Amino acid sequence: MGTVTVHAFKACTGPCIPYDYWPKATFHTHILAANPFTAIDFETANNFRASACAVGMTKVRAGVVVEQVSWLMKPLPGFDDFHPVNVGIHGITAAQVRNMPDWRGIHGPMLDFIGADALVGHNVSFEKSVISKANEACGLPAPAFDFHCTLNLARQHLVLDHYTLSDVVGALALPAFNHHDAGDDARASALIAIELARRNGASSLGALWPGESRPRVPAYYSPGYTRKVSELPKANPDANPYGPLFGQTIVFSGDLAAMPRADAQDAAAAKGAVIANGATKKVTLVVSADAGGSGRQSAKVRRAHELAAAGQDIKVISELQFLRLLAFK
Repeated sequence: MGTVTVHAFKACTGPCIPYDYWPKATFHTHILAANPFTAIDFETANNFRASACAVGMTKVRAGVVVEQVSWLMKPLPGFDDFHPVNVGIHGITAAQVRNMPDWRGIHGPMLDFIGADALVGHNVSFEKSVISKANEACGLPAPAFDFHCTLNLARQHLVLDHYTLSDVVGALALPAFNHHDAGDDARASALIAIELARRNGASSLGALWPGESRPRVPAYYSPGYTRKVSELPKANPDANPYGPLFGQTIVFSGDLAAMPRADAQDAAAAKGAVIANGATKKVTLVVSADAGGSGRQSAKVRRAHELAAAGQDIKVISELQFLRLLAFK
């Protein structure tokens, strides 16, 4: 595959990984010595998980990055529509991947690169879903990977207002990266795992993610849970003041398809929005999971329409409209 970009690292120097940043990982080889792993990240052309258009992977041995690959791919037939929101996020277009192999051509080399490694990612449930749905679309069996999530890991060990990949990288003072570049995101996830392993002296993935079936994650990240007012994220005062979400007061209604409600609240707050639980006189936007659908309107949506009829500046928008606003830099 001539379109593949590969970076291999044989020593503790290299153009993509500043190894001098990791002197402890270089000399104290007990860090994650028991478990090699591959960090992975996908970008998709649209909201369908089977629409993968890029994958990045970073291989780690004994706490040191040893190899990295990033591949563009053509989305599978039937999943190949490039949505403007997704393009705005990762910058990949249909024209860029027109002559690339699709999942069926990438699947084998991807498995060869991963080998017997566990897979690590930030919100790795997304990567797990991409692999599952793309394999399902191709009639391929689902591989039995062991997945570990750096998002959950960061929530266990760090106290932050937000836990996006950029937030965690910044909190750990890791090297800057190009967010939503699959190769850079995979590498950033790997470095988060390495740094938190170093801080905790973890020699294995099991030690770094103990009892992962019962992670110490706030209950409001569980499906169906509504956050208490005290648990709602605070608006980021340093967000772009010209962004469309900055200064808005937002309430979410229903379960979004793209992400859990708590993650959507976190993302909106990171853009400078105030998050509310109910459609009050302070709310300016109601994000409705069923906007434009045939379902019955929720109490929040009905209340928003009542307030709008009474003259309040409040709008009901769809999930897709919200994602477009969220994509604004």
